[in-house]
Amino acid sequence: MRKWSQQDYKTMPWKNGGGSTTELAVFPEGASLEHFVWRVSTALVSSDGAFSHFAQIDRSLAILSGAGMSLHADSDGIHTPSSVTLTRDSMPYYFAGETPIRAELLDDPVRDLNLMTRRDVCTHFMQRLEAGEHYVTAQDAQQILLYCAQGQAILNREIDLREADLVLLDEDHERAGVRMVVQANEDSVLYLMRISFLNLAGA
Repeated sequence: MRKWSQQDYKTMPWKNGGGSTTELAVFPEGASLEHFVWRVSTALVSSDGAFSHFAQIDRSLAILSGAGMSLHADSDGIHTPSSVTLTRDSMPYYFAGETPIRAELLDDPVRDLNLMTRRDVCTHFMQRLEAGEHYVTAQDAQQILLYCAQGQAILNREIDLREADLVLLDEDHERAGVRMVVQANEDSVLYLMRISFLNLAGA
């Protein structure tokens, strides 16, 4: 298991220079934007504008703070909706990094959470967890990331998670997949991110 907290994160310019992003974790460790397998980050969006272009990358995005934003995509309208509005209560939004997307703020600036994975190496699934006890069994995942966006939680009945903490759990090869128990306090919000490698030898 690996755990990161606020002091471990680093902030850098967006790929398109339109803002800044805070990198929470990247795999392999130290990988650049051109060579990562997966990357978890937050970003402060303070004005309307276009998303950076990431070829061969799949993305999931969730709103952490602020009123929210509308995303307008150049797409066929079938596989990817042409427009979607995201707020803090929305489920994570999944889209291809090549899709031209323009963000329009609903009101004040927003902070969002981003998970990006390289399509030819792995797939991912991000879900939102709220207060209560959650038993997670992910037999098809080799890695799981858990981000505490709000409040506090306890992982596997012994690891305390506070706001902005991120943990990574790897597959238990004896039982296959990743298993965990998450106890989230009242008013807590966490994001669970499952990573499944296409070539298990590269996990």
